[in-house]
Amino acid sequence: MLNAPCQNHPAAWHTPRFLVLVAAQDIERIDSWDSCGMAATGSHDVQAHQLLVPHERVFALHEIFAQRPSKPEIDYIDRLPLAPFLATSIIGPLFGCAEGAHDAFVSALTDSLASDPRIAEQVAHSAAQLHSAGLLYDSLISRLHEAGIHDQALSTCQLLRLRRDRAYLARQCVQAVQRLVGRLGASSLAAGHPLQRHWCDIQAIAAHRDLAWSDAMLACGEATLRNGSHDQA
Repeated sequence: MLNAPCQNHPAAWHTPRFLVLVAAQDIERIDSWDSCGMAATGSHDVQAHQLLVPHERVFALHEIFAQRPSKPEIDYIDRLPLAPFLATSIIGPLFGCAEGAHDAFVSALTDSLASDPRIAEQVAHSAAQLHSAGLLYDSLISRLHEAGIHDQALSTCQLLRLRRDRAYLARQCVQAVQRLVGRLGASSLAAGHPLQRHWCDIQAIAAHRDLAWSDAMLACGEATLRNGSHDQA
């Protein structure tokens, strides 16, 4: 499955990107996808040589992500627009990295560090931050599930709030882990240290465009000011 442009497709005027299905032997994989924290995504750069793909194997992304006709016998995830579900699915691994980092930090403490009140304060601070992030994560999932079981596509305002809360949650998780990394010091930056692995992973996930702070906050804030009402969500 390739994410690629297709300028001569009938739907090219509507979307610049398409999902293209090709045989694995028809493309050459380029070993350039070595970003820290991204090795397990299965993503690759590829190159094709004079490859002609029939239009029936080229699918417009906006149609794949769009709402489909309601059929009671299938799950709502196969009927509703996919984008908010896919974007929110990023939060699970990110939150898991933050929790794993906290556990790794506590496990790595020596007796002398564990008795330091400054360490205790920062452990508690990060734990509280992650607890609140977990409650916000539950809220994200609940909102999506509630819309799903009622077969209701989310409104523009609801989508903006989801985007805002995803970005906020991501920032809270990154801050919680950064506090611990800074306290443990340079010894935690060794490649084999579990805290370093979590730190690399969480930064890679938080860099995803669906979690971009400025874009999410600006879009939601402008909508709130434009509507002239206090955002209760």
